[in-house]
Amino acid sequence: VWTRPTPPSPPAGSIVVDPTGLGALIDDRGFDLVVFTNSNLAPHLSPKAGTRFVYDMFAPKILELLSSGRTDRDWRDDARRKERAFALADHVLVNGRRKLGYALGWLLRPSVDRIRTEALELAPLITGDPLDHVSVVEMPVPLPRGMEPRPAGHAAGDRLRVGVAGYTQPWSGEGGGSPAIEVPRRLGHEVHVLTPRHWGRTDAQAAPPHDGVTTVVGPLEYPAFAEWLQSMDVIADSFPPTAERRLAMITRTTVALRLGVPVIHGADSEVSDLITDYDAGWVVAPDDTEGWQSALAEAADAATLARKQGGAIALSTDRLAPIAALAEAAEALAS
Repeated sequence: VWTRPTPPSPPAGSIVVDPTGLGALIDDRGFDLVVFTNSNLAPHLSPKAGTRFVYDMFAPKILELLSSGRTDRDWRDDARRKERAFALADHVLVNGRRKLGYALGWLLRPSVDRIRTEALELAPLITGDPLDHVSVVEMPVPLPRGMEPRPAGHAAGDRLRVGVAGYTQPWSGEGGGSPAIEVPRRLGHEVHVLTPRHWGRTDAQAAPPHDGVTTVVGPLEYPAFAEWLQSMDVIADSFPPTAERRLAMITRTTVALRLGVPVIHGADSEVSDLITDYDAGWVVAPDDTEGWQSALAEAADAATLARKQGGAIALSTDRLAPIAALAEAAEALAS
């Protein structure tokens, strides 16, 4: 059983296992299908007769780490783990269409085929169209029990309640979230910042001590996080432009949209396309102060905010509800 820090409250009935115990758990339970989301788990997994392995390539992890600019880490170990993850998988789930080329680049490496056929002693996977072994999915976002997307008709007060949740992480780069806080604060709106914690570390820069900024220290249980998001008129986030961010399906933004809350998205990311397609918020450059001011002015208009919320609700139902987000993958895995 895992005893180190975990994200808060796994669902009821979950078993939290030390990675070194995964192989024994799979042997004991005899799973037909094992879906693993992080390539860090790959060294602890081995082929098992009767069990299919699916690698859910949730994030471009190596791009994410390289974007941090760190020079104290040998990325070859990370690359070997990712290659083993692709080699073990009978199918790959790609979280968002922008990452499809990135995923195929890893899947088709000759080293992946060598690991699969020599080290793992499996039959070659790619004998025809590689796309037969890959499914693109949106991020499936389950809602807390008893909660639905915020109904249409939500009205803001005289000042917008702007929520900023976990806008920086160790790899985000300097000043990653400042426009999301500074612009609405200067315009006199309420700014509420959920200070992020990431595996036991709190980002000390997440909540600048400014007037007009209310801080909530995380992590929150998922239902409380969802309630916090729905209590905001809009959710804002901002990131420096990096190779990783352009491919990222940014979790807190996607969860806000699933909850029917429009977003001001200060990044070019996987989520940007969904926001634009559904008119579910605003996409602005992180350093475009006028763009931020314009988005906030529109959000303060009741009719515009209602339209954007309608877009968020449609996006939530059409693309982010688990049954919709995973439909293509479910069909592929059933065949």
